[in-house]
Amino acid sequence: MGSESRLTDKQILGFSRWFAFVGAFLAMFMISPYEYAFSAFSHDVTQFFHISAVFLGTVFTVNVFLESVFGWPAGFIRDKYGPWFLQLIAAFLVGIGYFAAIFGSPTLLMWVYAVIGGIGAGMVYNNSVTVANKWFPDYRATVAGTISAGFSWGGSIPIILLVGILPSVHPIAVFKSIMLGLAITSFVIILISAFLMRRDPPKGWKPPTYNPQSSRSKLIRATDYQFTFSETVRTWQFWILVITFLLVASEGLTIVSKAVQYGLYFHFALIVAVAASLGSSVMAGLGKFITGIISDAIGVIKTLVLFYALSGIFTLLSVVFGIVHNEIGFVASVALAILTWASIYTVNPASIGYFYGEVASGNNYGLLYAIAKGSGAIYGGVLTAIMITSLGWINTMVVSGLFGIVAALLAIPLLWKIPRAPRKT
Repeated sequence: MGSESRLTDKQILGFSRWFAFVGAFLAMFMISPYEYAFSAFSHDVTQFFHISAVFLGTVFTVNVFLESVFGWPAGFIRDKYGPWFLQLIAAFLVGIGYFAAIFGSPTLLMWVYAVIGGIGAGMVYNNSVTVANKWFPDYRATVAGTISAGFSWGGSIPIILLVGILPSVHPIAVFKSIMLGLAITSFVIILISAFLMRRDPPKGWKPPTYNPQSSRSKLIRATDYQFTFSETVRTWQFWILVITFLLVASEGLTIVSKAVQYGLYFHFALIVAVAASLGSSVMAGLGKFITGIISDAIGVIKTLVLFYALSGIFTLLSVVFGIVHNEIGFVASVALAILTWASIYTVNPASIGYFYGEVASGNNYGLLYAIAKGSGAIYGGVLTAIMITSLGWINTMVVSGLFGIVAALLAIPLLWKIPRAPRKT
């Protein structure tokens, strides 16, 4: 083991590794509205700027797709060169994306908000969530879950609340003020996070608290072998993670992007629909956090199977409560569906570290995230809009609920079949 790997986190960073965690959490906080506030303000944007719901759904899909896909090259660059420069560029892209939304121009919404903002958000996402695998092998899932929770709890919560009262308080002016505030704040906060996350530990580095022989650590890291990217993609376990992540992402993104419209379909009052959207944001963050704690306690794969199954069950229950017009049951089932669905953003980065190690974790998780969530965004944004038109809300949501249950069944073999280190010839 080299001398660099024996350095403390303070010697490497100049301060505690927990400051890197804080930087990652705050950066995720600032990209949250791109995805989690979209359902709330999409209804008003169509009214203010006379933009069709189908076009706006496409904007959502493009944004989330690019946020997902650009996490892969970002992960490759981060593994090779570190996080600093990527995060610096992302600060500009994210801020510019929010600023473009002020003008209500379809062209700017598509090419600047969706494309440039989506690429910036993808850089921030991979850079931030990879902090868990790089710096916290002793608290891998808990830290990944908490950082991911910032993506749900961030600026989206106050925005959803503000958008809920827009019709009575100069809606266009308030909307533009919100987006301008987001543009400036996100730029500043992500710049600060670049400083806090500026370096990754050297290969082989472990914190003093890490004990690979303890029973707790065995749940966090299955093998000491560090898989390369090419070795990772040659294991069947990686592709099971991809397929199950894709199924559950598709299920949850349907609700995230259309929670308000989903509630209005069952003729619930707008306040109930907005409550379902707000509950989704709050519960998504809580779900990521809870999943991390449970994963580090009982094992990440057990948690994955359990939460995937529950996400499907709660999605199906939301349909039942909608049909019988039970407002409390509808809001609760939507919130719980999102709480359990959000586990994908904790158990998958943790599973990548658990199965394949820390060294190539940015690249490995980047590909997993790009394929699974990128495809899920297409389903949750555009394909579900088409399905709702042709099949109706109920059938569309039943299909989405079944995705979660199927994903849980497919993941069961991961409970006892972990990737083996390749034989060296």
